[in-house]
Amino acid sequence: MTKDTSSNLSPDDLPSYSESISFPSASSGFLPQNLATARTTLISSLLTQNISPHLHTTTLSGLSSSTLLVIPSNVSSLQPPSDNGSKDVSGQENALPGETIVGFPSAENLSLIRLRGLENSLEFWRQPAVIHELEEQLRTQLRREGHHVIGDEMENPKAGPTGAKSTGFFRKKAPSAEWKTPTVEPLGNGEIRTGVALMDVSLRIENEMGLYETRTGKAVVVKVDVGG
Repeated sequence: MTKDTSSNLSPDDLPSYSESISFPSASSGFLPQNLATARTTLISSLLTQNISPHLHTTTLSGLSSSTLLVIPSNVSSLQPPSDNGSKDVSGQENALPGETIVGFPSAENLSLIRLRGLENSLEFWRQPAVIHELEEQLRTQLRREGHHVIGDEMENPKAGPTGAKSTGFFRKKAPSAEWKTPTVEPLGNGEIRTGVALMDVSLRIENEMGLYETRTGKAVVVKVDVGG
């Protein structure tokens, strides 16, 4: 028979309630680590699944410049009227039939990326830390591929209340609502210039009545120029 030794324990030998149930302390960085991990994972997914393949396809087509409009999942004003929550346009690049991107120079090589999922909401992508990390991850990836990435620290004077900073590619042309690419130095072979900013962008969309209307909403604009 097993001898019961519990009666030999004094009250001083028993663990306290606070010792029995422990939680990460406020100084452990538990919540900030979760935040940083989620941010890095979502941005890496966008780069791997959308941005990098698009850039490689663009250069294989002989084009040296590309501008991507990344539309967060809950910016309903920039979703096609026929979407109705369908997943058929998830990751759709280029405007759908009946859509036209307006407000950018006609010479721009423009493409759309429509994101899906609650994790890709505007509330996530409008955070300045997210915009900053997106460009940093993009620049890091391009460096790893052997490119010389040129920095450009010019701020967008019309960044608005989000606090997002433009990296020099984007400048509001007053008094119109168009965005233009400032004149920059030509790039040498192997050089790349990048820019990432959260902006108001506009689409001319054909609605269910067959009429065209212009809709505006927030999108993450990613621009890449390749020298060669």
